[in-house]
Amino acid sequence: MKPVYIAALAALFLTACQPQESAQAPATDAAATSSPNVLIDGIDSSLSGEQFTALCDDVMEKAQSAFRKLETDTGPATLESVVGVFDQITYDLQPIRHAWYMKAVHPDESVREAATQCSQRYSDFSSQVGLSRGYYERLAAIDLSTLSATDRYMVEQGLASFKRAGVDKDQATRDKIRALRKEITEIGNQFDKNIRDDVRYVTTTVDKLTGLPQDYLDARPADENGLIKISTDYPDINPILSYAENDDLRKQLRIASRSRGYPQNQDILKTLIKKRHELANLLGFENFAALSMDDKMIGSPENADAFLTKVGLALAEPVKKELDILLARLKKIDPQATQVQTWQVSYLMNLIRQEDYALDSKEVREYFQYDKVRDGILQLTEDLFAVEIRPWKTQTWHEDVETYEIVENGQIIGRFYMDNHPRDNKYKHAAHWGLRSGIKDKQIALSGLAQNFPKGLMEHGQVETFLHEFGHLIHNIFSGNQKWFAITGMSMERDFVEAPSQMLEEWIWDYDTLKKFAVNKEGETIPKALVDKMVKARDFGMATNTATQIYYANLSLNYYNREPDSFELEPLMVKLAETFSPYPHVDGTHFYAAFGHLNGYSSNYYTYQWSLAIATDLFSKFKEAGMRNQKVAAEYRDKVLGAAGSKPAAAFVEDFLGRPFSPDAYIDKLKSL
Repeated sequence: MKPVYIAALAALFLTACQPQESAQAPATDAAATSSPNVLIDGIDSSLSGEQFTALCDDVMEKAQSAFRKLETDTGPATLESVVGVFDQITYDLQPIRHAWYMKAVHPDESVREAATQCSQRYSDFSSQVGLSRGYYERLAAIDLSTLSATDRYMVEQGLASFKRAGVDKDQATRDKIRALRKEITEIGNQFDKNIRDDVRYVTTTVDKLTGLPQDYLDARPADENGLIKISTDYPDINPILSYAENDDLRKQLRIASRSRGYPQNQDILKTLIKKRHELANLLGFENFAALSMDDKMIGSPENADAFLTKVGLALAEPVKKELDILLARLKKIDPQATQVQTWQVSYLMNLIRQEDYALDSKEVREYFQYDKVRDGILQLTEDLFAVEIRPWKTQTWHEDVETYEIVENGQIIGRFYMDNHPRDNKYKHAAHWGLRSGIKDKQIALSGLAQNFPKGLMEHGQVETFLHEFGHLIHNIFSGNQKWFAITGMSMERDFVEAPSQMLEEWIWDYDTLKKFAVNKEGETIPKALVDKMVKARDFGMATNTATQIYYANLSLNYYNREPDSFELEPLMVKLAETFSPYPHVDGTHFYAAFGHLNGYSSNYYTYQWSLAIATDLFSKFKEAGMRNQKVAAEYRDKVLGAAGSKPAAAFVEDFLGRPFSPDAYIDKLKSL
């Protein structure tokens, strides 16, 4: 799963607006930008938990005071006197905008806790803003006839967001809405924390690790009793699932991984779902899915269900074909087998790729050393978009954190952090945080990645994940050329944001891209014949993998599209697994308790499939003109990434393609698997 982190700011006057942050440390190279007033510094990660709390207190107090003045202003309502003043409040909130990132990556527990508390206060303030009748009336008083098309769209979207947030309700209802939003944030934070903190282990011995690469074994020596502890963290568990011959070890680790967060998250998730349903009802929606999708491209839960059904039907025959192949291979190991289990899938697929496609995943990984992969992804970005990426000297919260800046025509246009290796109490998946959106002539964009890759050899799938998350990063940076906070950065509909990253994954299958950085320890470039095998084997497993994603999307949708008291978490999950998953439910696992997207994406996990359909359509233009065609890349950057939230996503996709978006190319691709 390749999630992108988006802070929960649904109550903000424009839900798409991402409040920003700046560092406390002064900038030292402002002269490198077009103006000495452009904000280009990073974040101050040296603050203690106590200092972070004090900073949050100060920033929030000033924001509250400034907002009270804005909502009671009686002067003429213009874009500058209303939106401009709110933009300044948002700008001044930036010193604490990185709270969401710090609670995920900072090694100091007191800082993580302070950041968690601060993020909750920030969300509460956003809820207050979204429920402010005074500010809504100020925004509604702006004469739209005098505005440009972009500014008019921004204000109209803001007014719609206000109504969706409940601004038209009476004061008692608005107070209840705000309290509910605050409670939902707190519950969601606890849900996430329980997953993050619950690392589980399986103890094994060297003889049960037959099949694992030597570098994996060397990095995990047995203790004095001959025992080895394998954790549920990705760098530990993924090679086991792919290479370990011992079926029981794979099963134990799969069960451990799918049980994280349980039992503590069982009641927490149920409460979260109930509170969100209550909020949706207060706001006039039948359920939370309806509320959550009201401002998305998809429009409604019914449309999401129809889309998922269409994808599922396209997969029916390809999934059956893949399952037959997997089961036939399993029977060579266990003649009594009647079904393929989830802990067997990666192992069997590797065997089939070796035997049917002559592709050995262990051979492939020899060409993907972390340092070279990182540099290759940076080089690809430079080649495609005609920019320079260079090291950025700044403070960090851990020695593993890498820092860079992007320069174009001598001007710094963005900076970013990459926290790419696992450690205790750190976010366990892979994600991008938009720490700051760029504002034209005022500030540059700032991004942060949190990933969990080994420092040595990487799987090709991990390389793909890296490029995916980096796609979010460059999206944030290249979309920072709008004037207003509300329409800059990744402020378009939330079910579009995965599309650019999913499209960028195509380049990791391109030999001209791989040959620039895929080099083994002997200095030999990855052979084209090996890449050809990878491409040939690429589609094998896509049908069952996509069907698994359809199961996750239906789990997400069906937990939020009905009355919470009408179902129990576990039975509904098992029923959905039986209906949509290509593999049987594993007794003893409680996936819902470890599925963090049920908080962050709530009902909207369909987004991955929806945006993949968009990505397939977008890529068609590169496929026709050439994957390294800088003219097409420049047009894509300008019309798609640069548009940010200045117009509906469907409109800027049509601008780039020269026609409306259609999911047909994606559906046809699935049918042909």
